[in-house]
Amino acid sequence: MSLDELKLKIKEEIPISSVIGNYLTIKKSGSSLLSLCPFHSDSKPSMHINDTKKMFKCFACDAAGDAIGFVMKYRNLDFIDALKEICQKQGINFDSYQEDKKSNPKLDMARKILTKTAQLYRKTATTHKFPPYDDFIKKRGLNEEIAGLYNLGFAQSRNSLCDYLGSIPNEKEREFALLIALELGLIKKDRHNNESHYDTFRDRIIFPIWDQFGQVIGFTSRAIRDDQKAKYMNSVDSFIFNKRNILYGFHLAKNAIREKDAVILVEGNMDQIALYNNGFHHTVAVMGVALGAPSLERLLGMTKNIYLALDSDGAGFTAMERINRQFASSGVVAKYLEFSPQKDPDEFLQAQGALALQEKIENAIPAFDVLLNKILPEKLPEVLDRKLEILNRAFEMMSPLGNHLAASERVVGLAKRLGLKAEPAQIVKTYEEFLEKIEAKEKAAARLRPKIKPLESTSKYDESEDDDQDPGISALEISELELQSKMDSEHVEPKKMLSKTEKLVVQELVQLPVLFSEEKTLELLDLVSSDEVKKYIGKVRKVILEIDESEYSSVISNLTSTPEYSPELREAVSSALFKYKVRELDSKTKKKILYDLKTKLQMELLKNKKDEIKKLQQTCESQVEMTRLLQSLSELEVSLQALKKAKREI
Repeated sequence: MSLDELKLKIKEEIPISSVIGNYLTIKKSGSSLLSLCPFHSDSKPSMHINDTKKMFKCFACDAAGDAIGFVMKYRNLDFIDALKEICQKQGINFDSYQEDKKSNPKLDMARKILTKTAQLYRKTATTHKFPPYDDFIKKRGLNEEIAGLYNLGFAQSRNSLCDYLGSIPNEKEREFALLIALELGLIKKDRHNNESHYDTFRDRIIFPIWDQFGQVIGFTSRAIRDDQKAKYMNSVDSFIFNKRNILYGFHLAKNAIREKDAVILVEGNMDQIALYNNGFHHTVAVMGVALGAPSLERLLGMTKNIYLALDSDGAGFTAMERINRQFASSGVVAKYLEFSPQKDPDEFLQAQGALALQEKIENAIPAFDVLLNKILPEKLPEVLDRKLEILNRAFEMMSPLGNHLAASERVVGLAKRLGLKAEPAQIVKTYEEFLEKIEAKEKAAARLRPKIKPLESTSKYDESEDDDQDPGISALEISELELQSKMDSEHVEPKKMLSKTEKLVVQELVQLPVLFSEEKTLELLDLVSSDEVKKYIGKVRKVILEIDESEYSSVISNLTSTPEYSPELREAVSSALFKYKVRELDSKTKKKILYDLKTKLQMELLKNKKDEIKKLQQTCESQVEMTRLLQSLSELEVSLQALKKAKREI
């Protein structure tokens, strides 16, 4: 059975009052079910729960949703974790609903082998018969509880995994397991005997690596002797393991990230473990020199408060620059934590402690400010061309943010620090021209991209000599990852919060589907800036043409209850569905509603433009520029008043 079937089972078969009743006290008042709303300071029951409509709605703070949406919002969980928690409380076997319906023997065997391998390494470690493991744990200040949480293990010098696989009694299953273990890079063929195998990881501390759901998908291992070929080795990339798309420790950190509304990004497994062990549970580690698009989207879907806490050496700083660009391409300005004279967060914690790290986090400054300070020489140049060269480097540095105000303000500020006499408006204009050139180059490159063949790594496993670094980054791989990183960032759009008017548009169209019969309805979407709203309304419009009126509420609710939509949009739709009832409207009423919505959207756009100009006024340094901005404000105000007057006359 699939997760879609589970979602329908929860929504259709379990009363929403039963789900909410696991968390809140529900009282019956007449035919209504009421509860104190947990989403605002509620002194009298404001939350209405309707088992027939399968929805809840608070008429004080407007929180609304279905059973799954309630658990997501109340427990601060993502979609899958909310399903798991509901299953746990309702006595449903979540595992029986894992996708897909068709079993994938290769994937099933890989998961089984990886789980058993992690258990084998952990069991070996807990015997305490291997001093290198015990010494490592003690040196790092880890106790058995944290070692158990991370399932830290030890690989002996003997072929323990090969012995286990070879003990599988069924010959066909044994041969299949060996083939999968080879593909996963857990074992290798003996060069001198193709019938014989040996363990890839031997005499090593083992760190299991999980996906976002806590399933083991690979391993990182650390050498215990100086003469071992690579200090750190990762599992080879495979059909189940792609380190670009992994955030180490994410399954442990995700709830804390939501609660803190922030994430600390480190670059080594031990850094992540050390921070988690010291109470910084909202920490994850990257597994390479850049974030893959899935990892980037996963983090940005949870928080916009990013702290880059990579190593203090040159490689760490370069990685920080690259990852900062990726976040900037999504409209997010990350902050930077620097640990000198210590080389990484783990050493910093050992030397100065958790309070010092918390203070560093509270005083963190944007990474862009650190990078701009770095390109400014101690002694400012006197030659104009040299000053312009530095400004041009700043343009390139800020370009991932595009026309974001955070970028414009910084390039104007840097120009002032350089002693350039140009007006701020001219600096901003020059920066915008620089962005246009970059965009033209990227479009030209995009036309050629299908002709570029992906580079292939020839290494059998990842390795690194640098202590606590992500292993296996060759020059060839860095080139590939930089290219892929740039390609990824082009496809990750910043997710904007829905405005009050956009929520109103969603609610009106969902609550009054008869509005879709008017041609002017789709004109509203031209004034909506949210791509999510445009996409959703398009789906609703298509759905209502294919279903009976009696099915509308149920179908729209199921359409909305998926992880692809933001909590804001789901709540707006739920609020509308809670009040939905079949209504017929005459043509005049429909046109009036659409006109009002269009006017509100137009007014919102004008007000947003006014706010942008007012922000520019704060950095304006010339009377000429100030006069131009005041003129623009005056024109916008005239347009606003004209809209208000036209609305009153209707």
